[in-house]
Amino acid sequence: MALPEDLDRAYAEALAAGRPEAARLRALLDFRRALFRRDLEEARRLLPPDEEELARFLSDLEAGRLEPWLEAGPAFVRAEAWVRRGAELAEGGEKAAAREAFERALALFPRHPRALVNLGNLELEAGRTDAAIAYYQKALEIDPELADAHHNLAVAYKRKGDLDRMVRHLKRAQRLRLYPPRESLGRRGGVPPFYARFWFWFLLAALAYLLLRGRG
Repeated sequence: MALPEDLDRAYAEALAAGRPEAARLRALLDFRRALFRRDLEEARRLLPPDEEELARFLSDLEAGRLEPWLEAGPAFVRAEAWVRRGAELAEGGEKAAAREAFERALALFPRHPRALVNLGNLELEAGRTDAAIAYYQKALEIDPELADAHHNLAVAYKRKGDLDRMVRHLKRAQRLRLYPPRESLGRRGGVPPFYARFWFWFLLAALAYLLLRGRG
């Protein structure tokens, strides 16, 4: 089934009209967010089973095959491919080419948070700390739970001597890496691990109490 060009708008319209495809569109939005967070395992779990093209895309990402997707697929898929290509170029020291790749990703999908984070990284490496902070903050406006953005913002604030903000964003990054967000669990009927553990021990204690009471 062809994906709508604007998933957010399609979901909002389907939800408002009470159409059954709203659930599938919500799953695709969750898939996209997991993809942008580089959580491929979660992205695969969220992907509707009939999305064969996106399943191939995930397989190619896992194998490091970006080339087929730089010019093919939905805009957010091409943007993700260009972000990953830019990261490869930056790692190889090709900073100008990396910048072009990240900007190309944003031209395809202006709300790609990691494209913004990576542009911030280039600014930070060049000593333009204020410009880097602006990129990281914009990324967090799109995805407030992006650990890399919080971590790199902490580094930028350290360079400016703003230790309070540095500590706040560093702690946030550490929490997100220890406990990666799984926003889809509640919508898809899952139970977050903390609550699952709570109810397990609560029921176990209740059972023990009843057994002891029966013996008395």
